[in-house]
Amino acid sequence: MNIHDSAGWKRWMRLVALVGSGLLMVQVAQSAESPTPQADRLKREVFTLASPEFEGRGTTVGKQKAREHLVAAFRELHLQPLFPGGSYLQEIPGPKQAGGKEIVMGTNVGAVLPGSDPQLRDEYVILSAHFDHLGIRGGKTYPGADDNAGSVAMLLEVARLLAAQPVAPRRSVVFLSCDLEESLLWGSRWFVAHPPWPLARVKLFVTAELIGRTLGDLPLPAVFVMGGEHAPGLRRLVDGVTPPGNLQVSHLGVDLVGVRSDYGPFKGEKVPFLFFSGGEHRDYHQPTDTADRLDYQRLSHITQVIRDVVLEVATVERTPAWSDPPEHTLGEVETIERITGTLLKLDDTLRERGRGRLTDQQRFTVSNIHTRTRAMLSEKRVDPADRAWLIRSAQWMLLTVF
Repeated sequence: MNIHDSAGWKRWMRLVALVGSGLLMVQVAQSAESPTPQADRLKREVFTLASPEFEGRGTTVGKQKAREHLVAAFRELHLQPLFPGGSYLQEIPGPKQAGGKEIVMGTNVGAVLPGSDPQLRDEYVILSAHFDHLGIRGGKTYPGADDNAGSVAMLLEVARLLAAQPVAPRRSVVFLSCDLEESLLWGSRWFVAHPPWPLARVKLFVTAELIGRTLGDLPLPAVFVMGGEHAPGLRRLVDGVTPPGNLQVSHLGVDLVGVRSDYGPFKGEKVPFLFFSGGEHRDYHQPTDTADRLDYQRLSHITQVIRDVVLEVATVERTPAWSDPPEHTLGEVETIERITGTLLKLDDTLRERGRGRLTDQQRFTVSNIHTRTRAMLSEKRVDPADRAWLIRSAQWMLLTVF
């Protein structure tokens, strides 16, 4: 083809355009492809972190192994150290001893995937999961598989998936595993008091706990998400993520459960946050919280939802901002109604077999909660008195039923 004549030149330009657009479509398709979390890889992580060698991640030896494991994973992914001096570790000092000597109470571990947008890379989305647990007590090891090895596995899997993308998210993503969560959230308190940059740069803090099983081991395929009520638009952003499989994403207000994890110090500083949890079960804080009892398909599905939420907030032009007045919705009432309904159905089935899940007193109260939440949904409104009652009811169930 002679590209120097007019017709040949036009044909040449059309060919270049077609090839260019084809290459562009291939590049877009490749960048749009998003590998999904791998259940087998999550399972290997949990079995490692909850193994006897890690001593329940509450002894000196166990915590050191957990820290080394996390740092090695971050280095393998070529993530940058989070803390000053090029360190992945942030020591948490304890009270001074005689002579003024300080002891180290614990150590947070963190890494960062720098953002790709020069205008936004100094803004941060933090994904967190505490690594500590109860260690060895009374000669028994507390493996802490669901609390919180499963969430640490989620954190590392999300880090792998985001680090493998051809282009990093626009904002920087931090992967933070705090120590001393089991000691009054002391690790996250220390981080919030001594952040590597001003907390105002944090656009969202996401943490997770107990995501490998369901609330009370109920046949309820839900993960509860709290915190969206303090950032208008954040719940809608979460709802815009399609959960895989039969997973349900159910919203709850933090006031229904209280401060129960590392989001507490960030909430206190008015940093938008989300807390993902499946809820407590009979093996919570028991030696029987072992790796073989987790549902790894469920864990992979929740990992995908969290990955998508983190990626969305790290990419959007404007992020949801903190709001002091909480935005409560009927969706929270629907969640309580669904929990109580599932409890009653399970209790009916078990009573037919000779022994119920609930005592007569518990069943009476759960039935009342179920009836009243159904009435609220029918009336499509929740007044302040209803909200106060809902808080008391939710906390009663946490204390006495689960």
